[in-house]
Formats: sequence, structure tokens, C-alpha cells
Amino acid sequence: MFRKGKLIDQTPEFVSFRRTYIDKWGPVSFILMNFEKLFADYNVSLAYVDGRQLVELAREALDKPLKEEMFDCITNKDEVGKLVKVPTRMFKGPEGPILAATVI
Repeated sequence: MFRKGKLIDQTPEFVSFRRTYIDKWGPVSFILMNFEKLFADYNVSLAYVDGRQLVELAREALDKPLKEEMFDCITNKDEVGKLVKVPTRMFKGPEGPILAATVI
């Protein structure tokens, strides 16, 4: 969980998550720092990230992960998506074609 761009790392759930994935913690913490920067840059007040998807991303990503890859890990995409502009996701959904036409 992230609140106002900061990782909430004192919860029992997070401590258990860290203990479970301590052998992969380097890449996981790198992605968590990228989430903090992303959420701080876009003034996201509350965001939830799926730990399992985050670990999978950490296994696959050798460099800085793309916004699209990071966005896939967020569980409250509806709220966060209103603030974070991800180019490949901006025109998805039922109103996507209308939004795209408006931009053009």
C-alpha cells in the first residue's frame, strides 16, 4: 500500500511479504522505489499493489520497468488511472474511441 507517494512498510502484511521474498529483495525494492516516484509525481493519494505481480515483474524486468508494466500490478486501477496517464491505457474502455477522437 502506498499513501501520498510513500510506501507503507510497517504493516504486518508488508513485513511478511518482505520476509517471504527476501531472496529477491534487491529487484523488488527497486520497483517499489519506482512506484513511490510514480505515485509522488502524479499525486496519487492511495494505491494498492499486488505483491505477487510485483515479484513477477521483478523477475522479468532487468531495467527500469515501463509504466504499463507497473500499472498492471496496481489493484485499484480505476482510481489511480484517473491520475496516472499511461499512453497505452488512455483510450481503453467503452469511451476510449471517443476520447481518442477528441484528442485527434
